Amino acid sequence: MKIGTITLSNRLTLAPMEEHTNFPFRLLMKQAGAGLVVTERIDAADVARRDRRAMRLLYTQPSESPRAAQISGADPEVMAAAALVVAELGFNLVDLNFECPIRRLLARGEGGALMASPEQIGKIVDAVVRAVAIPVTIKIRSGPDADRETAVEVTQRAEESGAAAVSVHARSVEQAYVGGPDWSVLTRVKQATCLPVIGGGGIREADDAVRMLAETGIDAVAIGRGCLGNPWIFRQARALLSGGGRIAPPTPAERGRLMLQLIEGEFRLYGQPLALRRLPRMSGYFAHTLPDAASFRDAVRQVKNLPQFRRTVRHYFG
Repeated sequence: MKIGTITLSNRLTLAPMEEHTNFPFRLLMKQAGAGLVVTERIDAADVARRDRRAMRLLYTQPSESPRAAQISGADPEVMAAAALVVAELGFNLVDLNFECPIRRLLARGEGGALMASPEQIGKIVDAVVRAVAIPVTIKIRSGPDADRETAVEVTQRAEESGAAAVSVHARSVEQAYVGGPDWSVLTRVKQATCLPVIGGGGIREADDAVRMLAETGIDAVAIGRGCLGNPWIFRQARALLSGGGRIAPPTPAERGRLMLQLIEGEFRLYGQPLALRRLPRMSGYFAHTLPDAASFRDAVRQVKNLPQFRRTVRHYFG
């Protein structure tokens, strides 16, 4: 699969997730088989002025290529300036967020609020495409709410303005993450554009990814919450798509090894104080299969440093 000049090794991509898809997380998913990884959404205004937090979120290495950085905003000039920073840092793609349902973004007329303004999305895409040499993609939803489906018009406007691909979360902005997705919108978007279409929403197991591709005719699938504590979903889905059959679930030792890789990466990226605050949540994703998962979570809350966490992992995961 190609997005502009960028070739992906397969049809499975990592969906951007706020507070999750940092460099250690992306690298883990790349190693697990994701064909494309994406940063979490970052405010374009912060990127354009090279805010310290924004630049940390944009930390990248060639080892995770191909990779995209996702930015959000409503001002074409600011979005273009931020995209230039993204390109300068070495990202292969810049992804424009027009789907985030967070209230503070909606109040600013950004993220999902723009699904009600296809014309403005076209202007933003045009400005960014003119500013950078790397491919520009967009992330959208079905529409502002259940009564207004604007995904097709937004996609067509973006295509006219030079976008290289569209990723569609099959829920409305109003719906956020509540209730089931409507995959039929993915088919409608695919039939209305020549762009590669990536679908997302409701992918919790490898079978879901295979089924979405078969039912909708889209080009690729974005996996978000389904990979939390479960990077193996990429390898499992790739095996199913290639006709290789089902892959056995990971052993406890393998779970512990990949969890430790992620946590060690977070300690390097964030430093000990912030990494420790994130530790219960990030390690907890990997613990749901443990027979004594509650005991593990209690033990993690007592951890004071990385060596102590390593000992805890060895005790519970072998």
